[in-house]
Amino acid sequence: MTSTVNVPAYVQERLLIVAKEEGFAPEQLSIQYEPGSKSGHGYIGLIVRARFISSVQPTLTVICKFPPEDRQQRERFNAMLLFERELFIYQHVLPAFEELQLQHGIDRRDETYFGNYPKCYHAYCDSDRGEALLILEDLLAPQRPPMKLLDQYVPVDYDHVRVLMAALGRFNACSFALKHHRPEMFEKLCQLNDLLSVVLDTEQTRPLTPRNCQLAASAFDVDKEPRHHRDLLDLSHSMWPRTGAHVRGARAEPYAALNHGDCWTNNVMFSYDANGHVKDVCLFDWQMARYGSPVLDYTLFIFLCGELELRPDGWQC
Repeated sequence: MTSTVNVPAYVQERLLIVAKEEGFAPEQLSIQYEPGSKSGHGYIGLIVRARFISSVQPTLTVICKFPPEDRQQRERFNAMLLFERELFIYQHVLPAFEELQLQHGIDRRDETYFGNYPKCYHAYCDSDRGEALLILEDLLAPQRPPMKLLDQYVPVDYDHVRVLMAALGRFNACSFALKHHRPEMFEKLCQLNDLLSVVLDTEQTRPLTPRNCQLAASAFDVDKEPRHHRDLLDLSHSMWPRTGAHVRGARAEPYAALNHGDCWTNNVMFSYDANGHVKDVCLFDWQMARYGSPVLDYTLFIFLCGELELRPDGWQC
């Protein structure tokens, strides 16, 4: 094995399990590692690309996502809580969605099929040891159709947003189908609270909120728009508890469904046809998945990432 990054032993051990499952013989296998994301991305988890190399079969690359080894860093952002949530989605929820669709005659060839997420090769979590791991399909692997991560600083146009909204619609449909056909599984989804309001309301992260609220309030002239200025300042000490209460699924019944929970530019990738038109989208980073109003994912993306023109008109896309 060769490495330019630090890969914990438990990650290396489980990569060997995946390699064997994919038909790689240990005596003919070499595994190379490299950073799997840009510097500054993945502050809650570390992302490493692993490349399985063999002289007797094509190279396979996978993405490994695991928490920081440093305990204080894990605790600062509740990393293990977030990994437990994402593993639950990959191990139980997405497979249930797939099974349900196949049972009702909907497969990948059907335009109504929801499969807009990377394949999960392996999932592991031991919270007591501070260990967790997801081994996922590499969306940038040369052997698969190319996908593109958009620039987070460039507003997303209608063509991209339309494809994403359609995928979210299929995703929501799976939730409602699960509610009807597998109520016991759906009940587990109902327990998925909003973790963003938990992560950002800890002793370590709570001091960031007043500063950000003051910055937002400064966008309004205190003399001309005093109410907006005051409302933002009032959020300084109660923003995240109020947020958690407002996005509870109970407030959206009977229409609440599973949300991605962190649907923005850095957590989606797009593919294109031969003419450069947006063809498909893949959603990843499911650690903030929650039960709530379906509209939350839509509004987050449109208002945070979409072009300004989408805001008054985008509801018809």
